[in-house]
Amino acid sequence: MSSPSLARRADTSPTDAHTHPEILVLSVHPDECGADAAEHWARRVPGARPALSSDATLDEQLGTAQQVLVLDPGALAARRGFGARATSQERLQLIARLAGRRAQVTWARTAAQATRWAETLQA
Repeated sequence: MSSPSLARRADTSPTDAHTHPEILVLSVHPDECGADAAEHWARRVPGARPALSSDATLDEQLGTAQQVLVLDPGALAARRGFGARATSQERLQLIARLAGRRAQVTWARTAAQATRWAETLQA
């Protein structure tokens, strides 16, 4: 069962096209832990917006994003606090939603990869 704060985040649907991000930080794991990780990394890049793989408006957000960081922690990174691991089903569903957007998407399995991505955008 999802928490009220997660439901509020996932159900929020911006109505103004100008509120959509140019930079999106997307957590594969669609729960509170995934939302917290996406928010943490989005704060590291000015103008970035967090999202979950289960967001109802994800396809619209992806359509307007110029850059997307997908947080998909490996087993060791998850144990070190990078975020919760996604299931194979969650990962495959997101891969299907990202089809055709390969050039704008970067996958981060570790905090070091996410840090490098954030640093390149701030340079």
